[in-house]
Amino acid sequence: MKEMVNINQTEYNLDEILNDCWLRLEKGVKSANHPFHSPTLGTIHQGEVEMRTVILRQVIAAEKTLIFHSDVRSPKISQIKNNNHISWLFYDEDARIQIRLKAKATIHHLNDLALSRWEDSRLESRRCYLSQPAPSSFIDFPSDGLPENLDVKNLTVENVADGFNNFVVVETEVTQIEWLFLNHSGHRRATFSYDGNIIKKQWMLP
Repeated sequence: MKEMVNINQTEYNLDEILNDCWLRLEKGVKSANHPFHSPTLGTIHQGEVEMRTVILRQVIAAEKTLIFHSDVRSPKISQIKNNNHISWLFYDEDARIQIRLKAKATIHHLNDLALSRWEDSRLESRRCYLSQPAPSSFIDFPSDGLPENLDVKNLTVENVADGFNNFVVVETEVTQIEWLFLNHSGHRRATFSYDGNIIKKQWMLP
C-alpha cells in the first residue's frame, strides 16, 4: 500500500505534508502576495456560520498558533466571545492545495500582547481602529468612518493612539488540520488532529 503522495514530482508522506502545511502558513505571513496571506475565517453566530477574509499576522508553529488582528467592536469578536471555536480556510490555486483548520480562539484586549502587536504595527494600520461608528454599523452614505483630518501623510503615534482602545489580537490554537491536494489524476486528502503533544495523522478519501 502506497503511503506517499506525489506533488510536483516530489513524494510526500504524512509527516512531510504536515511540515509543508506549517511552512505555507508561515510564508503567508511574510508575503502579501502569498495565497495564504488573506485566508477566510469562520465563526458561529446564532447557530449560523459567518465567514470573512482576514489578514494572517503571525504563525507560531511550535505552539500550533495563528494570529490575526481585529476591532473589539467587530461582530466577529462578540461571536468569538460567545463561541471560541473558529475555522480557517486557505487555498493556493497554483499549487492546488487547500488547508482547513479548526481552532480555539483567545481574545487579547488592552494587555501586554495587544500592546506589543500594536507597537509593531504601521501607523496606517493603527488608523483603521479609529472608525466611527463601530464596524458593521448601518450608515446613510458610503464611508470608511475614519477621521477626515487624519490623512495617511500626517499620521503620528499620538494622533492614532486612541485606536488602541479598539484594537484586539486574536490568538487561535489549532486543534485540527485538514489538507487537500486537487489533481486531475486523483485527489489526495489527509487530516492531522492535535491532542496535547499527540498528533493523530490519517489519510482520508477526498
